[in-house]
Amino acid sequence: MRKKTQNIARVIEILADGNFHSGEVLGEELGVSRTAVSQYMKELAKFGLDVFRVTGKGYRLAKPLQLLDLDAINRALAKGSGAAAPVVHLERVVSSTNDLLKDRLTGVIESGATVLAEAQTQGRGRRGKAWLSPFGSNLYMSMYWRLEQGMAAAMGLSIALGAALAQLFEQEGIYGVELKWPNDVLVGGRKIAGILIELEGQAVGPAHAIVGIGINLQTPDWFLNEVEQPWTDVQRLLNKPINRNMWAAKLVACCHKTIKEYEQTGLSPFLKRWHKYDRLAMQPVKIIMGDKEIMGIAEGIDENGALLLKREGKLERYHAGEVSLRYGI
Repeated sequence: MRKKTQNIARVIEILADGNFHSGEVLGEELGVSRTAVSQYMKELAKFGLDVFRVTGKGYRLAKPLQLLDLDAINRALAKGSGAAAPVVHLERVVSSTNDLLKDRLTGVIESGATVLAEAQTQGRGRRGKAWLSPFGSNLYMSMYWRLEQGMAAAMGLSIALGAALAQLFEQEGIYGVELKWPNDVLVGGRKIAGILIELEGQAVGPAHAIVGIGINLQTPDWFLNEVEQPWTDVQRLLNKPINRNMWAAKLVACCHKTIKEYEQTGLSPFLKRWHKYDRLAMQPVKIIMGDKEIMGIAEGIDENGALLLKREGKLERYHAGEVSLRYGI
């Protein structure tokens, strides 16, 4: 199965230039039959890639792809960082970037180790929801961090990262950025990025955090019908071509810097930044916890990142749950 995935990834790399490539040449390049090449082309449709076949010419993509380039990403990281840049691994297709990092925890892995991918076949969002991942369009990243103080040390990490991402978008010229507790980044009420942190280890001993982040960069139009909630992407908001490698480097650097700062200072420096973008503040909201629905007025977050909810004149704290505006998303 891994060999097949590698071959499909190689086919995409070859076709990324938008030119025609014959099935015979592709077969020779991969060491497979033309029948196998034909099957690979059918697999590309699962990633949302349109492939044209013309007799006598071969195969080509409907439009060229700007693939992620590890050398370009590392050069940008080295140029923009005064300190040692994190180690970045690039994969074309993975089940999920979080899962790939989890598999590597059995070996030696340093804090900051990062995986970027062009597509995920089993990407996850909050509460086990699927994170749809069209190929070569967006950014899918996971970063590893060792928690010396145990899992409790990550209590407010998604809050810190959300605030940092909101600032990154604003610095790049995107306005109307909002944060929806605990880990969604929106623009004008439409989702542009999400965070999923998975923890492994002991509550009081050393533990592992896998920080997964997805950013909508240049999402294909067909994706509109595949997603339940409103969404937007960077290219639509900036209304100009974007450099995916530049955005990948900025995302990695932003997360690396934020986690290091959070490790040293805790959540406190990020609270003011979060409140600036808080979409739910002073709004009627609904928290879903299993089969239970809790209504109240959101009043920001506390010093640990818990959602503050006023109900019947009392202020309650919630550390988990799916939240939505009572009359909107």
